[in-house]
Amino acid sequence: MAENRVVIYSNGIADFQRCYEIRADQSQRISIPVRQDHLGDVLASFNVYGNVKLQSPPTFRPSNELEGNLSINPEQVLEDLATNLSGSHVRIERASGAIEGTLVGLHDEVEATAGKPIHPKSVIVLADGGLRRCLLREIQSFKFLDEDVQTEIDKALQRNYQRIKPNSTFVELVLGATGEDSEAVVQYTLPAAAWKISYRLRMVDSQATELQGFAIVDNNTDEDWTDFHVCVVTGEPITFSTDLAESKSPARMHVDLVSETALGAVEVEDAMMVMAAPPEADFAASYEPAFHGNSKSARRSFSAAQRATAETAAAEVHEVGDFSMFESASVVTIPAKRSSVIPVFNVDVAGTKSVIHYKFGNHPNRPYRSVEFTNQTGFSLGRGVCTVFEEAAYAGSCIIPALKPDETRLLPHALETGVSIQRDQKRRRNKVVALRLAEGFCYTSMRLWCETHYHVRNSRDAPYELVLDHDYVLTESDVEARRISGGTDDALDVSAKLADGVRYVIRIEPKSDFIVSIMEQAIEQSRVELVNKQHENFRIDWIIQNLVQTNGPLALDAGVRQCLGIHDELETKRQDVADAVEETERLESRQERLRQNINTGGQDELTSRWRSDLDQAEQAICKIEEEELPALRAEEKSLRLTLMNALKSLAVEWAADATSATDKTNL
Repeated sequence: MAENRVVIYSNGIADFQRCYEIRADQSQRISIPVRQDHLGDVLASFNVYGNVKLQSPPTFRPSNELEGNLSINPEQVLEDLATNLSGSHVRIERASGAIEGTLVGLHDEVEATAGKPIHPKSVIVLADGGLRRCLLREIQSFKFLDEDVQTEIDKALQRNYQRIKPNSTFVELVLGATGEDSEAVVQYTLPAAAWKISYRLRMVDSQATELQGFAIVDNNTDEDWTDFHVCVVTGEPITFSTDLAESKSPARMHVDLVSETALGAVEVEDAMMVMAAPPEADFAASYEPAFHGNSKSARRSFSAAQRATAETAAAEVHEVGDFSMFESASVVTIPAKRSSVIPVFNVDVAGTKSVIHYKFGNHPNRPYRSVEFTNQTGFSLGRGVCTVFEEAAYAGSCIIPALKPDETRLLPHALETGVSIQRDQKRRRNKVVALRLAEGFCYTSMRLWCETHYHVRNSRDAPYELVLDHDYVLTESDVEARRISGGTDDALDVSAKLADGVRYVIRIEPKSDFIVSIMEQAIEQSRVELVNKQHENFRIDWIIQNLVQTNGPLALDAGVRQCLGIHDELETKRQDVADAVEETERLESRQERLRQNINTGGQDELTSRWRSDLDQAEQAICKIEEEELPALRAEEKSLRLTLMNALKSLAVEWAADATSATDKTNL
């Protein structure tokens, strides 16, 4: 007979395959326990296989059968019921007699006492004799006589209970054999606790590195998984919840038979191919990997035989599409609400070695002892925690990321205290290397450079292989690295390109110190608009501040000097306009003063002179406003237009001698 099987995915979905023996002469009812909130998943994936027939289709209680508008607060039950169920038929028992009628609601009143007033609450019932009041403290029995109301109360209480323990239901079906005895397999999926993978990486001198994988499986259901083949899968199949298990009467919407608009064109976005990074450079020098744990003690405590790991039943491993599947070789029993650690593989991997890895963002002064690990298992590995052992001694823990076969990663597992690294980032510097004025714009190329020093010191009597990751300081920079030690200065080649930096692999000799100097250079290009044709604005001030006042390149160019000359004339003309406006304001102020004097004066000679001065001021204002200012503003506008045309017609460029031809062509 086939065996039960559960396939658990790392995204929290479990695929169950339950086997049943169906007798030829009898029907078999099958009940599958399911949580109410998992019904939709079961119904969306339910299948039956085998030479059997469905004598009764699968049935279930809808997951929303307990829906209702009534809620009951356990801390004030009578108050909630008296308030929310107003209008229902009730019977109240009390010591002084029963009251039966229609529930009206809850009444709150104030009673004076010797101390603070109290607020007794009463239930109001409309009985044959009118409204009756019953204090809550006098109620011995409170019964709702309407069957529908009692049903709603039951639903509310069950919903309260589900908050403690989600209510379970059953998917039930009846199967019969088509002829002789048969086997049936019922398959369905439902949410389950995601499985985790845990690794053991054992590194022993002169022996192949051993990698073990263990699946941590949690049975968080209410039933035992008895005699199940457990299969765990690395991968992320898409999953979502649905309303298949809910009973709904959807509202109808109006549909126009004639569409308002026709379908438009559909465009598919072009995919971008990403080039793979170059492989890391091999470390040429051969040496024994440094191990600074308690290795001698470990060797004394464990013999070669004792260092061998215990034999475990290997799981069957195979890949389906993008998934790696690990299935237990024998059946496993996991009781409800319990977890299990299931061995899934034990393989030897070649090419694994110890290195130290430094990245300033991980630790500013120390590198990490790391394993350069290549997935040579032949199948994909899921992301999981890994414990590293060196010579049978615990050497730290790390995370193995999701890896395809033959992919390589560094696995940091411990801080290396024997090597210190101090990063010294120098000040950024820049220099203008090219300028071009054309069509009303100034194009600038600026060379940026920045140097970073890594001071490396090894205080141990052992060599190391240092993997140094340098994050770019400048954007899109060219990088040159050198190793400086004593009187030597050697160039370093880039081992690999990173997303935001570069990687170098460097040998560290015992009891040594040196500097890794990394120089970054980049060309930054910018553009400044000198003339805005749309708004007729210009920025001669930028040329003055950045080229003339700094005695920069192109400061003595004939075209630039011509623009400066026009600008000087324009500034002079602007001053003439400002002087004319100021003179007008002075004359208007004088007129106001003369008018005040005339109003306070009489018919004498002084008043006559004031009137004459007022007339002369008016004539002067009219001359300025009607003749001088229009002429000055016209000249100012002409000079402004002349300067704008001169700036637009500028066509000159400059490049420093050190600028490459490539830099010039990019201007």
